[in-house]
Amino acid sequence: MNNGDKRKVQRHIGNLPSLMKMVVWPGLIGTMVKFWDSDNMVFRFGEVEMTPTIEEVLASYENVDMCNKRKHQPNTDLLFPKTWDFAEIKEKLSLVKADWIRRLPGPNIPLRKLYYRFGRARAYEKFKEEFISEEKWKETRPFAFAICLLGTMVFPQGPNYTIHPSVIMVTHAIFYGVDYGSATKYYTLAPMILADIYRALDKCQNGEGFFHGCNLILQWWMMRHLIKAHNPEEPDPLRRSDQLAGHDWWMYHNHCNKTGGLKFWYPRLQGLREENVQWSIECLRVTKQMVIRAQKVPYLIFAGLRGTRPYTPGESLDN
Repeated sequence: MNNGDKRKVQRHIGNLPSLMKMVVWPGLIGTMVKFWDSDNMVFRFGEVEMTPTIEEVLASYENVDMCNKRKHQPNTDLLFPKTWDFAEIKEKLSLVKADWIRRLPGPNIPLRKLYYRFGRARAYEKFKEEFISEEKWKETRPFAFAICLLGTMVFPQGPNYTIHPSVIMVTHAIFYGVDYGSATKYYTLAPMILADIYRALDKCQNGEGFFHGCNLILQWWMMRHLIKAHNPEEPDPLRRSDQLAGHDWWMYHNHCNKTGGLKFWYPRLQGLREENVQWSIECLRVTKQMVIRAQKVPYLIFAGLRGTRPYTPGESLDN
């Protein structure tokens, strides 16, 4: 992608592309699952209770372009995955011919199929009979990149790198909004990311081997709370540094053991005390801007890609 395409991606999904640069710590996530209380949706580490919040998830990947977009396109409504069908998928990918999708053994789309058609610089020359025009192909490339990123690293289907069709519908809603009559509504991904993390924790605790959620954002969240800031500073409201891109360096700088497994992490999490926790993540900005809007109930129902989860903002933020 050229710089314009990259800027377009960042305007809609912030710094999430930096997930590709991060190193996963499976030992940490696997150990955290053992401390998850699925009934109350909190981690119970020693004498400490913690749970990821929507504000923290958003802080992990938000950038200035996203903030500027929100000024003109407020995104405080909850996004629910829209029912998809073949015709809509074809339209949103700017395709006039998509027999290869119909021939797939199931609904999920292999990452390589999208990469061959959108990822390569000269892909249009090979697949031009499938697209509306070269101009539409170029216009769709940033959108297709976001689909691939979200479908494999934020809402992963499994280790075989296939993408659920609902990811295409969700990505389109994030990029272009959803029309309701004469009005267009815009959304943030954070509630959906959080709902899938909650669901993945529940499933893994019940024996599922693959974490169907964004394990890297959960890893970022945990380590930001585990390492105390000696000289915390008030974040600059005019800047949004890339938290994900600097995560590995930050872990190395704080002498973290990325090869540690259950034997390393379990005693550390089991013995966690309140004074050992960085309760307020340094990059978290507390403002009057609503991240999401509740109506007249004390809780929200967050829709993930695969199901819903309840969320109580007050209780989560008090922890």
